[in-house]
Amino acid sequence: MGGTPKPHGSTVTAKTAAMAGGRPDFTGDLRIATVIVDAQGRISYFSPQAEELTGFKRSEVIGRDLRVLTSTSAAFDTERFLRSPRSGAPEIQQIRRADGGSRTVILYRHPVPQPVGPPALLLQGIDAAAQATGDAGLAILNAFFQQSTMGFAILDPQLRFIAVNDTLAAYHHRDAEDHIGRNLREVHDSTDMDVYLSLLRAVLKTGKPVTNLHIPGRPTAEPGAEQVWSVSWYRLTEPPATPIGLCGVISDITRSDQATLDAARSRSRLALLNRIGARQDTTLDFRTAAQNLAETLTNEFADLASVDLVHDILAGEAPPDFIEDDTLISRVGASARQTSQDIETLLGTTNPRPVSHTSAFAAVLAANQPRLFQVPPAAQLPSALLRNPERASAMGALHNASMLIAPLRARNMTLGALTCARFEGREPFDDEDLLLLKDIADRTALSIDNSRLYAMERQTALTLQLSLLPRKLPNVPEVDVIYRYQPNRTDLRAGGDWFDVIVQPGRRIAFIVGDVAGHSISAAAAMGHYRTAVRSLASIGLEPAALLTRLNELALGLTDEVTATCVYVLYDPVQHWCVMASAGHPPPIIALPGETATATEIAGGPLLGAIEDATYQATALETPPGTRLLLYSDGVVESRQNGFDAAISRLARRMHTRMPPGQLLDRIMAESPSIEDDRTVLLAQLRGLIPHLHNTDLASVAVAARAGPPSGITSGVARRTR
Repeated sequence: MGGTPKPHGSTVTAKTAAMAGGRPDFTGDLRIATVIVDAQGRISYFSPQAEELTGFKRSEVIGRDLRVLTSTSAAFDTERFLRSPRSGAPEIQQIRRADGGSRTVILYRHPVPQPVGPPALLLQGIDAAAQATGDAGLAILNAFFQQSTMGFAILDPQLRFIAVNDTLAAYHHRDAEDHIGRNLREVHDSTDMDVYLSLLRAVLKTGKPVTNLHIPGRPTAEPGAEQVWSVSWYRLTEPPATPIGLCGVISDITRSDQATLDAARSRSRLALLNRIGARQDTTLDFRTAAQNLAETLTNEFADLASVDLVHDILAGEAPPDFIEDDTLISRVGASARQTSQDIETLLGTTNPRPVSHTSAFAAVLAANQPRLFQVPPAAQLPSALLRNPERASAMGALHNASMLIAPLRARNMTLGALTCARFEGREPFDDEDLLLLKDIADRTALSIDNSRLYAMERQTALTLQLSLLPRKLPNVPEVDVIYRYQPNRTDLRAGGDWFDVIVQPGRRIAFIVGDVAGHSISAAAAMGHYRTAVRSLASIGLEPAALLTRLNELALGLTDEVTATCVYVLYDPVQHWCVMASAGHPPPIIALPGETATATEIAGGPLLGAIEDATYQATALETPPGTRLLLYSDGVVESRQNGFDAAISRLARRMHTRMPPGQLLDRIMAESPSIEDDRTVLLAQLRGLIPHLHNTDLASVAVAARAGPPSGITSGVARRTR
């Protein structure tokens, strides 16, 4: 029956999935036969008492149509029986026994809601002959269950309600029928719920009852109704000692146990503060944090919540020193437990709008003190609020509402305000709630200001880094160079990537890509130092290995102690050589004319700024005209899911495509796995010496040509990994 609780016949039979008026029958020593029929009329449950009453075994009837049990002269129409109205009143039916005889039973029918599709049907039958002797006891027990001033409930083994009386239903602010099939957590919210459920499972397992247990909490149907219940629970069993559920006796002791209620409120408020803090710690985006806060508050504390910020913050500027009537504010988060036209009017507002748009709001921001308001009817609203008749009418329609407004202040600046409201029918806010909201507002303001400062630092770092990168690359006929740079894709933070192309004497051309550790202003500034140092060292003609060795010495002198990776490639267009050196950087990818592109393994060295007295080696590689050289930062290939080497191999395969260079780099950037690091790619197509150079250039080229590859460089052709 897909999650339908299976009732059991027993001495106490508080059944059901929805008896008339939610009233289960208690029948003393009467034996009640219980049968469940699915929506198609097939028997899906047959209790031991049904076996006793009919003489049929379960195996003989499970899965068969209900007509197998009927004993009428006319053909029994199962479908019509299932559709016929069910008033809750008992019916007289003849049933057929397995021995061919018949018996008159008093039959009760009750629908059993299903998670999907039409309801099943619960049938309870009592032998009419035995009923006559049990009527008096039945009336007494039913009266006791329904007329008692104590709450009564029966739970199935999964701790779901299968019966409640009207008193308990009133405690929970929920109809008795609406309890059926729900578990305790759906009906009753408490900070002690996990412990409470553990105790009930222990009762079900051991049979040892719990008595006079005080449980604070609130009904989920009315979250503002703080209560304390005294509960006692006992196990129900069916011979031979099979647990079939729990019977509970509950009384409301809120007035007599204020201490428990106060302690529960304190725990609940502390738990709320912890949940809000945990959600705020998950994001540095103040818009997301504001919306999360509004939703959390309306789930547990208020009927409506909104967060408004000074508009300057949204524009990326610092908030003003003083809040004036014409200071603009904007709503960045709002939520409500229920919706109506009036509530939608209050939640929806023009952005930005002056503080004076709402007098109460303006008063709180001017005084920088939280306030508690009781909203009067529309006719008594302050005239200042009537500047917006539509909002005034909506607020007046929610008369007897209770409202809290707390300023959002951090580091002696007012950032905005947090507003909460409870409407008629719910306990109004009190002074303790005001203190709680102030604490929430203070924590929220600090989180928002941290987000604001982080955004400003991020933008400053990004601006600094972009200003330090080359605005354009030199246009030289010996090479065609293009590049792509992108900050990280999560929040556009600056990183430490830098690149450069430098033309040296003798028409030699240097290609550099580096990556400074970190994503901050310090990292961006360090990147500027590294780039400037590389340009200075290149201008005096240092070879790649010597340049990196000297650069490492300079890096150790930086006060910030920021490490970096770097690859330096020096191209000689006369002899068609590339001399390369690396400081912990990913290997270049080189595609020789007519050959497959591969990652080129070159002699490497440690990160710049990491080790004193570090030395670096260089590797030379013949690069005839038509060779393509790809340099990149680790953000292009680094992935938490895939290996570093595999990503480099995929990048090399991408070089096989015949698409134009610009499209190739766009594809590489789009396919790069990292979203948490900035990414740089630089592609150079080496064309060699072009014969139209000026005479002075030819002279310097001739000198360089006679020199050959620099001494001390790893021999001939570098080893290339595949």
